[in-house]
Amino acid sequence: MKKPDDRSALSRRQMLSRAAAVGGAATIVLSTGVTSAPGASAATGNDVGEALGITAAYTLPSSEHGYIRGGEVHHTDWAAGTNRKIAVQFPTLPKGFAHGVDAAYVLPNGVHGFIKGGEVHHTDWAAGAIRKIAVQFPTLPKGFAHGVDAAYVLPNGVHGFIKGGEVHHTDWAAGTTRKLADRFPTLPTHFAGGISAAYVRPDWAYVFIKGGEVHRTDLGKKVIRKIADELPELPEPWKSEG
Repeated sequence: MKKPDDRSALSRRQMLSRAAAVGGAATIVLSTGVTSAPGASAATGNDVGEALGITAAYTLPSSEHGYIRGGEVHHTDWAAGTNRKIAVQFPTLPKGFAHGVDAAYVLPNGVHGFIKGGEVHHTDWAAGAIRKIAVQFPTLPKGFAHGVDAAYVLPNGVHGFIKGGEVHHTDWAAGTTRKLADRFPTLPTHFAGGISAAYVRPDWAYVFIKGGEVHRTDLGKKVIRKIADELPELPEPWKSEG
């Protein structure tokens, strides 16, 4: 299987995210009327978040979930509609990650991992520290080395990575990929070419987000739910992505 060129394979989300990190994306402030929890902000979004919706999601050790949109994060155990800046919630993040990340995951020990482009940061590393994802995850296919679209951690600690319509798990042979549609036969057809975010629940149900839609592998073949229905506690602007 021919892999895409490393540099040219950057997704639109990664290019916009990089632009935001250097001030290339305008900031759009939205009024929601939501009362924020302490340390939280009313739902606002930069150009990256507005254009792309949720870009990363993960399962916490408590079985709650986290969602990232642009430079903001929402956890399902917070008050409905609240969010926080990811740079505030995760103060060890490198500055270049503060406007948004491409993927995120949580290890069984509670450590958070964030991926932006070809770099990764773990919250138990020194503040601002990064490593190349190809070094941190040596089984990754070469085409994944400069960025992925989604990442998740299975209940057994195995990592999964998605780029375009392909997926890699770290317990597979180095460099091995499978088609999303083959690995997850319940996926809706328009999810098979790529998704925005993914995570795995403690019951081993996989959750995939694409635009304003959600598919869970426990829902049945090709079943889709609107984000607003599946995740009603999200900040209002996050629920209206097309």
